[in-house]
Amino acid sequence: MHAVMDGLMRARANGDTDMAACAQGVLGQRFHDRDLTDEHLDTMIYPALEHLQTLEQEFDTGGAFKVVGVEQRVIFPGIPGAFGTVDLILQNDRFTILVDWKFGQGIGVKTVYSDGQGAIVNPQPMYYAAAALRTQPRLFTKRRIVVAIIQPRGLDPLTFTEVSRRELKMFVEDLHNAVLAAVDRDPPLRKGEHCRFAPCKIACPLWTGPLLDLTALEPVPRETAPPKHMVSSYALYLGYAKALVDTAVQFKAELDSQMHAYLENGGTIPGWRLKAKATKRQWVDTDTVAGALADLGFHHDDIFEPKLVTFQRADATAKKLGVTIPDALRVAPPPSGTTLATTDDPAPVVEPAALVEKFAASLRLLQQQQAGK
Repeated sequence: MHAVMDGLMRARANGDTDMAACAQGVLGQRFHDRDLTDEHLDTMIYPALEHLQTLEQEFDTGGAFKVVGVEQRVIFPGIPGAFGTVDLILQNDRFTILVDWKFGQGIGVKTVYSDGQGAIVNPQPMYYAAAALRTQPRLFTKRRIVVAIIQPRGLDPLTFTEVSRRELKMFVEDLHNAVLAAVDRDPPLRKGEHCRFAPCKIACPLWTGPLLDLTALEPVPRETAPPKHMVSSYALYLGYAKALVDTAVQFKAELDSQMHAYLENGGTIPGWRLKAKATKRQWVDTDTVAGALADLGFHHDDIFEPKLVTFQRADATAKKLGVTIPDALRVAPPPSGTTLATTDDPAPVVEPAALVEKFAASLRLLQQQQAGK
């Protein structure tokens, strides 16, 4: 998807204005190891283009934004070998915007997040902005700087913030100090969210230590009727066990990744080897299959099934037509249950008593309906 957006933004820089049409034009083309499909366009490319348009409208000053950088390589100041690639740089008469595409679905990434003490700008866009300011200063002359992350499949698909030159200067100093501390003889170790993609987890005592606690975790008697307004020993056990198991899951994923890479590079690990991935069968092609099934006696409706387009595709068409889709056409079914969340999750708290009352009311209504029949 990065490669697709790379091509679209380069086309825009060369004068193309209808990015949705450009995207449709490359449908079916191969990017790296896969072909671009309608699903890719509907779930990632079209939404990314829409969020980009929203971002530009947010900082519209009357003059249109122009593309001034695509996959722009930038050098970070003061740290030998430190560089990065900015996905997209836009510019109008007052603002320079640096955009980072995120097409993953599992982990949401925001431009600004809370560290428990206040709002913190994500260090990745700060790194890009500081490096771009040093490498391409002409792009920022007399302009304010905005960093943005567009993640179409995330819960917050568009986040952005303005950063000052003073903030970027302080970030550069902080990173310099962090590097000096890291290469020191006794570098500090801190476990946190920043470790998520760090391959050193499998050898870090802060990560491997808690895993040993799993063997020492002694279960306590299960409580079927939890005490109210107090934390019991069983509740403490559940919370502690959940934290350890989640840590083990992250540890397993990183360990599997490193083992796979090691074996693919020709290494040998006792008790483990590589095997071919299982693949799902697929039809050879539409025309051949449709004709063959028809010859077997299949009716047309037995071969093809119509379905409504996705929200994203309908929104793209509505935008082209200049119409608005009524909100009443799209509804969300009521939650079918509950799921686990940490206490700092922003979602509303669900009270168990309310769930019981709701279930009882639904049951009474169902009984009334059955009695009416």
